[in-house]
Amino acid sequence: MADGTPKSPGSRNVPAASGAARRALNVPAYYLYGENWTAESFGFFHIEPFATRNIPNNWRIGLHRHPDFHQLSIAFAGSCAFEHDGYAATAAGPCCVFTPANVVHQFTYEPGSVGYVISVSSDFVAGLALDNSPVRSALARLTALRLTELRDDATAEHLRKLISLIAETFAADHGRSRETVRYLFGACLLELNAAIASAKPIDNHATRSTAGTADLFNRFRECLETELELTGRSGRPPDTPHTVESFAARLSTTPYALNTACKRALGRSAKDIVQTALLGQATRLLLYTKRSIKEIAYGLGYSHPSHFVRFFKHHRGVTPEIFRQRFIELEPGSTL
Repeated sequence: MADGTPKSPGSRNVPAASGAARRALNVPAYYLYGENWTAESFGFFHIEPFATRNIPNNWRIGLHRHPDFHQLSIAFAGSCAFEHDGYAATAAGPCCVFTPANVVHQFTYEPGSVGYVISVSSDFVAGLALDNSPVRSALARLTALRLTELRDDATAEHLRKLISLIAETFAADHGRSRETVRYLFGACLLELNAAIASAKPIDNHATRSTAGTADLFNRFRECLETELELTGRSGRPPDTPHTVESFAARLSTTPYALNTACKRALGRSAKDIVQTALLGQATRLLLYTKRSIKEIAYGLGYSHPSHFVRFFKHHRGVTPEIFRQRFIELEPGSTL
């Protein structure tokens, strides 16, 4: 577009980011492209054809990030150039480009490209991974490779039919669409995982900054994600406390250095990031398991369930029990 302002189908315009911006805090955070992000969303899934958002933007999706969403850009025809955290690459369909949550990215598509963009909140994906280790493996591989080439025509056609079914089910929006979409999406991830063996990966190391604080933040984030992946699922207290001091010791650094790295990367303290991660894991356990609130509380390291309930209500505005019940009543595409 001539003015460089992103267009959201049927919605308001928002300011575009500077082309020189690279750090997460210097680029716009969007809900879906062109729609302002205001707060974390849970249980979110969205799918739309390339044309929906690309035609209004002249097939160029400018630099931005999604704080909570992973995105899969799955092309069946055409090509694109994309950028992840400053690393540029090109891709030709059929292929899938996986963009993890909070990665600064932009896409320029060949006009007329055919495919879909799937947006899913992190807890929606993690909910699948809680139930299915192959899905967890698929997510790890997609995150590492970023680009998966669908070299086998039969695999590409099977995936095209599956994604078309996901889009149709999502659009139908009937009573049980949420769970149907969720498991169809899990099948989609497994199909992509099967295709990865013959796909050509991009250089994942080139997407990461070599600066000391950025490297420390990345190691902290990976350590935190690994630590919390199983936290709360056994119902037993964690072996080590989820404190800044504990993570700093495991990373062979000091709490001060870890806080500095976190503030430079996200403008937030290490303690705030740990608490947000704990809140996210608590939410995943509430939404995607049948564990009692007492089991979740002890599993997350709280000495008494009332402490967990107070923590959760402080951040979510409602008790864990009410939050869980409200989610059950939501339809696909809704958020809490």
